[in-house]
Amino acid sequence: MINKKLNLYLFLPALVFLALPFFSTGCSSVRDSGVFKSQDWGDSWEQKTVISKKQSIALSEVAALVSDPADSKILYLGTRGEGLYKTMDGGDIWYHLDDTNLALNNRANVYDIAIDPKNSSQLYIGTYQDRLGRVFRSADAGRSWEEVYRVSRERYAIFAVEVDPINSAVIYVGTAEGGLLKSLDFGKSWRVVKWFEDVISDIKVNPQNNQIVFVSTNDKGIFRTNDQGETWQSLDGVKLFPLEMTKIETLVMDWQNPDILYSGSQKGLLKSVDAGQFWERLNIVIPPSAVPILAVAQDPINPDRLYYAAGNVVYRTFDRGQTWSVQPLPTTKKIKVLTIDPRSAGIIYAGIGK
Repeated sequence: MINKKLNLYLFLPALVFLALPFFSTGCSSVRDSGVFKSQDWGDSWEQKTVISKKQSIALSEVAALVSDPADSKILYLGTRGEGLYKTMDGGDIWYHLDDTNLALNNRANVYDIAIDPKNSSQLYIGTYQDRLGRVFRSADAGRSWEEVYRVSRERYAIFAVEVDPINSAVIYVGTAEGGLLKSLDFGKSWRVVKWFEDVISDIKVNPQNNQIVFVSTNDKGIFRTNDQGETWQSLDGVKLFPLEMTKIETLVMDWQNPDILYSGSQKGLLKSVDAGQFWERLNIVIPPSAVPILAVAQDPINPDRLYYAAGNVVYRTFDRGQTWSVQPLPTTKKIKVLTIDPRSAGIIYAGIGK
């Protein structure tokens, strides 16, 4: 019943959570989590975890990291067990977002963050809080939150939230129960679009034609609709790669050419150039299924540049996967998220987890 991330995250005893510090303040000698930043396309990395002189996020386990489309120095950081953080200066200083409405728990797991591209003060997050998956919305850049959806059964998180890039009143949510939900009014009301009978790991909306939506599931592949969810097609081409279909973690869309997709999973990396009909293995430089590929990112300015993370290493190509360079990060943990600055593509952020 529980899948992927839930197996790892949701069954910790309550006593452990009660013992967690409100902030990560250095109670351990190993402080190599949090966020690393590169300003030279991944050649070198610097840890960016400062809250104050006495506090940092160097022990925080990152689950989501996104930049504000209106100001790329503003980033939001979702964590496991510590709620949400924000930076206004590209990661030099972070601060915890404490909900003035007291709806969002400071110890929530925040698995996904979506920002309205037309109003970046409006945010949506997918969480696991008090044993239930919940969606929260903020209209003031994270200062206050309201719950707009929760799952009906305990132990099921919300892993995917997406704002339609053309019509930002339309919000999609994917649950660990396999439910794809849709709102037409900024999250005020919802309807079920489809039950996929598997964990929904990611959602992508075509930025040039919002009728086209892709949904990736944990183990049952990738699906596409050409009519905003009225009908669905299982993309059977991806099923020719049973290894790479195992526990799909992330789906990346080329925003300049949305027919190009990348799928990263526990077992490998796939690419499609025809909107998901046919797929191919990318010629990556690690053996198949050797290390889970938990993060994939494409340069929004130059689509020839692609990055993926496996373990604590970032692999980079400047020629769409023909050749790769290798940049290990100074951490013993796994890279869970890669985020590229949309205005300055040489700036890359890596979020670290276990």
